Parts: sequence; structure tokens; C-alpha cells
Amino acid sequence: MCNLAFKRRTLIRSKIRAIIGKYLDDRATPAEEQLLTHWLDVISAEGTPSDVLTSGDKEQLRRKMLQTIRQRTGQPARSYSIWKRMVAAAAILLVVVAASWWIIQQHTSRPVAWLELSTGIGEMKKLVLPDSSTVWLEGNSRLKYPGHFKDKRDIELLYGDAFFDVSPYPKSPFTVHVDSLQVRVLGTFFHVRAYGQLPIEITVNSGKVSVSKHDQLMGLLTANQAMRINWNDYTFLRMEVSPLNISDWMRREIVFDNMPLRSVLHLLENYYRVKFDIESVPDMQITGSMPATLLPQQVFNILEELTDHQVIVEARGGNKVTVRHK
Repeated sequence: MCNLAFKRRTLIRSKIRAIIGKYLDDRATPAEEQLLTHWLDVISAEGTPSDVLTSGDKEQLRRKMLQTIRQRTGQPARSYSIWKRMVAAAAILLVVVAASWWIIQQHTSRPVAWLELSTGIGEMKKLVLPDSSTVWLEGNSRLKYPGHFKDKRDIELLYGDAFFDVSPYPKSPFTVHVDSLQVRVLGTFFHVRAYGQLPIEITVNSGKVSVSKHDQLMGLLTANQAMRINWNDYTFLRMEVSPLNISDWMRREIVFDNMPLRSVLHLLENYYRVKFDIESVPDMQITGSMPATLLPQQVFNILEELTDHQVIVEARGGNKVTVRHK
């Protein structure tokens, strides 16, 4: 149940108990007695869960309590006090259960509206979800999420690159759906990359993450571990990686951790409006980082350095970029 519904239910319970307490001490105002009477009228008319009290029981309780409120005289002090407390205790149970049930019904019956957040090439957006979890969505990405959570906290990364800071709710796992995969956590920092041209990559900064395909467990990841998954056959590779740094992420650092050069170039296409011709790219791994705010020519210069001058980059025809041997 979301925090809003919980706070609302707690507030109603607190208010009911306060009024009942004043009533027991003969301090309730006429307006408060009228409010208590109205609550009982509503409960008798609309009903409560069937296993609490029957309609006849509720009506009998309502009449007896109204009689007690209006009379206030005619009984010995001791028996009157005990009777009041018995009736009030029953009223508290009845009203609290009814109010809670009504709130739950209102919340669970509300249809879930699914929303979508997308980013353009080179753009980053921050999203705070209904459970206070935070998502940073990188360039050329799409995320689908509900307007409010019910029993589950499920969202879907349709395409792209996202970093998640998940609020911990032990009884409600947080699940990111990527294609037919489920990335499930309780509370942690983790990163999911799912661009179509690149393998799916899941990296954990803190906490623990389970990765499943159609709910069949593929593996567990803890801090500084990653899983790289092929789209075609879902074969995967587990690896140790350098710690993710959220401050680096916020500074828009593009990090390459033992990444094939072809994948590096495909990744850069989501940060810059360029298309790489990669037919002649050598089979080599890249480790390093660069700011996402650099100009394209600066990126090309860094690529030459990262590849130890094994390749050069030439710009052709505006956005067309060719990578070839030196």
C-alpha cells in the first residue's frame, strides 16, 4: 500500500480515537457527538466487511450508543462507565475497520494509469517514482511506469540506459522489466543498459539484484558485479567491474569498462547525432571514460587516445563517421 493511503488511514484512526476518548471523559462537544453519530449512520447504510458484524448487530450498536450519548443519566456511575467503555471499544473497532476497508477499496479500485518518459539523443532526465525511488534516464531512452503502485512496484525499460536508486520496501520488491527479463531488487543502486545494438547490461553499485528470464533465475549480482546478456539467445557473462559512482553519473560521464570498440561506438550514437560506419573496426576492448558534454571532434580525439592510436576517426558528410585502421 502506498505511503499516502497509509498516512490517511493512520490519520482517520487517530481522529476517531481522540473523539471517542473525549466522549468517554464527558468532554465531547455536540458537534463531535454528531460526527460520531454520522459515522455510525454511514456504516449502517453502506456496510463493512461481512466477517466483522451483521447488519442487525451494527444497527443495535448504533441505537444503544445513540441512547447512551443522549441520555447521560439514569445509571450508576460505575456501571455507566463500564458500559460506555464497552460500547465505545466496539465502536472504535467497527469504525476503524470500516474506515480502513473503505480507504483500501478506494485505493485498490482506482485504475492504474501507465505513463511513459522518453529522452532525446544526448538528453538526460530525472524521474521520482510514486514510492520515492529515483530514476536517471540517459539519452535516447524510453521508460514506462505506473502513476501509482499497488501491491507490486513494476516498471519497464523499453529501450535505453537508466540508473536506479530504489527506496527499500522489504515486502514489496522493485522490478524492472527489460524485454523478457526481470531485474528485481528490494533497495539498491543499480544500472540497466538495454540499447538494441548492444548487449543488455546490468551493473550493481550497492545491495543485491536478481536477474531472471520468465521468472527463471539466471543469477544474483552484488556490489561491483555486472551481467552482460545477448539479446538473441540470452547467453550471459558475469564479471567484476569498477564501482559505479553516482556523482560521475550526475556529471554525465560516459564510462567504458572493458567494452568492445563496436559497442562503444554504438553507445556514443545515443549521445551524439552521428552514425558510425563500423565495418572495419578492429576487435578490441576499451576501458576509460569521457564527459558526455564534449563536442564530437573532442570525442573522436579521445577515442584515438583510448585505442592507443590503433584507429582514426574521420567525419564525412555531416553526421556520417567512419572508423578505420590508421
